[in-house]
Amino acid sequence: MKSVSRSIALLGALTVVALAVPAGAFQDCPTGVTCTQYTGAGKNSSYFRINVPENWDGDVVVYNHGFDLNRKHIRNHETCENNSLVHCEADADCGSGNACNEISYSGLDALVLPMGKAIAASTYSNTGWAPFDSAKDIKEILKFMKKEPTIGKPTRVIITGHSGGGAVTADATLKMKIDGAVPMCGAVAGGLPTWDTAVDVRLVYDFLCDEVVGARFTSQPDIGEKTTADSGADEIAMALKVNTCFGVLFPSSDPGEAAAQADRLSDFIALTEFTGTGMEALSAMGFATLGLGDFVRDEDRLNGKHMGFNATPDLDYSTMGTDPVLAGEFDTGVKRLTQGSGRKKLTKASYPDFTKGKGKKVAYPILSMAGAADWLVIPPFQSVYDRAAQLGGKLLTQTWISTYGHCTFSAQETQALFDEYFAWLDSADLVANQPTADDLKAACLALPGGIDGDTCNFDTAFVNTNLDDRIPARSDWPPAAINP
Repeated sequence: MKSVSRSIALLGALTVVALAVPAGAFQDCPTGVTCTQYTGAGKNSSYFRINVPENWDGDVVVYNHGFDLNRKHIRNHETCENNSLVHCEADADCGSGNACNEISYSGLDALVLPMGKAIAASTYSNTGWAPFDSAKDIKEILKFMKKEPTIGKPTRVIITGHSGGGAVTADATLKMKIDGAVPMCGAVAGGLPTWDTAVDVRLVYDFLCDEVVGARFTSQPDIGEKTTADSGADEIAMALKVNTCFGVLFPSSDPGEAAAQADRLSDFIALTEFTGTGMEALSAMGFATLGLGDFVRDEDRLNGKHMGFNATPDLDYSTMGTDPVLAGEFDTGVKRLTQGSGRKKLTKASYPDFTKGKGKKVAYPILSMAGAADWLVIPPFQSVYDRAAQLGGKLLTQTWISTYGHCTFSAQETQALFDEYFAWLDSADLVANQPTADDLKAACLALPGGIDGDTCNFDTAFVNTNLDDRIPARSDWPPAAINP
């Protein structure tokens, strides 16, 4: 079971991307910074944490955490996960094997508090894919600040976040009246393109693995697996199925079957153009099964309504991936899903379009950083949001980091991102002073410890591709997701 535990640790690592991991007791304020900490609860079942520096300039940076399926994390800061009524300062306060819940800033507090900016974060009121209600969760933070006599209404609100928190950030730009945004490695393609990609990953798995004894998932591909507990049992069951098909944890002891497992994994990679390892393919399958099932089955979100759609006559998989013969076989044999009734609500949850609504009114700059080699939040996701901004006439600079992995950024890269963003936001002429990727690279190299190809990995030559070059576009996708 050691290998299984390793896979679950990898899947769990995707839930919150940390720039700094606290050791021992949680600190209210970073070393050398004087600040006041506030915690509270929103009326929509979210919890939040706010830190205001002594020399507050009126700005607040709202940080949004990544994908997390653990319901025990939706509770107040410094309360025990096994008992929300018990206050804690460290894991040891909660008893053996239990954790003290932290509403984390992923290290950004050490960066923005010394700038004079307040920082805040929410647990969200939902697990997993959060943009269904995340704008409301952020508004609860701002409402608290406005009503709290010792804080007051912020002068400017800047939204940021990693991974799933990047999706929350993008959602805020389209639904809220804010003053700035810095999405990081964000799943910003919108609800339908993002989760159609996940469904296609599941469909490829089913095509390759349904006939393998012990590997088949019984759930519908566009409903996903049911999550029943926060113990890790669901993740282990999922991991064992995927291992049976691909042998990513421990290959079969039978040489013939081990070779077949390796062949199936190779075919999975060829069809999906997945750029990760076998272990990372296991994590991707976690999103395509448990992650999808978390919000589709939730009565407060899609309530079991299907969200798939690949049954249209013109939806052609024959050009998918890198092996034309295999793609032709997949196009013939793939399960076809009629247009699900859950798609309409998923559209409302996240639809990148800056030509109408609050998104049309955006007048602030957006500075985005993502991984050119990110195997989970793939670069084509960024192309949807970038094109939506272009179609809406918005100021957006997209930068790319060449480091392999998901949300793998150095401290210098992150500091350069925020230094350049606030310089841009504070400038008198946003158009004339729009930074380029080269500007961010230069800013990174000028920082202490900034080394090209080491701590500063800005890829200024990277050229992205469209999402519909990766999977077939659906007719109800937002215009920005469809290659004209």
